[in-house]
Amino acid sequence: MQEPGPAVRRRQLGRLLRDFRAASGFKTMEAAAERSGLSRATISRIENAKQAILPKTVRLLCQAYGVGAPMLDHLLRLAEESDDRGWLVAYGDTVPDWFERYVGEESDAIEIWNYEAEFVPGLLQTADYCRAVSAAAGPDVTEESLHRLVAFRQARQERLHGEDAPQLDVVINEAALRRVVGSPEVMAEQLRHLAEMAARTNITVRALPFSAGAHPAMTNSFTMLHFPEEAGVATAYVEIDSGAIYPDRPTDFDRYTWIFRRLGELVLTAEDTAALLTKLAQEL
Repeated sequence: MQEPGPAVRRRQLGRLLRDFRAASGFKTMEAAAERSGLSRATISRIENAKQAILPKTVRLLCQAYGVGAPMLDHLLRLAEESDDRGWLVAYGDTVPDWFERYVGEESDAIEIWNYEAEFVPGLLQTADYCRAVSAAAGPDVTEESLHRLVAFRQARQERLHGEDAPQLDVVINEAALRRVVGSPEVMAEQLRHLAEMAARTNITVRALPFSAGAHPAMTNSFTMLHFPEEAGVATAYVEIDSGAIYPDRPTDFDRYTWIFRRLGELVLTAEDTAALLTKLAQEL
């Protein structure tokens, strides 16, 4: 079994610090902030794993909560391990700040649910398809940046083939499968690649057909990342132009869970999706 990655460590640390805050009698984050000298916003981000947690910050909180050795030493180790950016360091000039949290957590997720309305999900894109999508995203995209973006996308995809590969369940709007991106040749290759990847035991690909009519995901695409039980709740991710939203209220998780399950009632079966992919590729 693979050791927990930085995102899971950060979640574990956040939950432990939240529990120690409650156990020490600080019922609110405001009270903990006043005692520790940190802001309420900082404590909230730490407990909800929204930022890296520095060892010095852990010391401040542990001092406020009356936590000493050996637990303090354990928490400090978690803080150091949760700030390890690993392979992401090589793509520091390619990954925007708002996407870095997502990629870090994606690397540790054990299950990924993804609905895409406009294009093939990044984890399943071919290099040429990725290049075409990225080139269309803005007026000043250079060849060098395209090369880096494709390399970064392929680095993310490596985890799908590893020993601890996540379960990937994607729903793709039929429009994204019919839209010719790059060229007919590029799109045909992409469709064949989707069919090949869908044959893997850890990957499910289903098409949301036009015949489904109105559905609850018409407002946006989204992803949900699921983690080991000890790492806490899922992460909901909604990408917008030049940014992202991470809805984190319990009602948000319930809402996106319901949407994805509802889509599961409207999609083609995996077998019918594979047949559609083959048919569309042959028509190009």
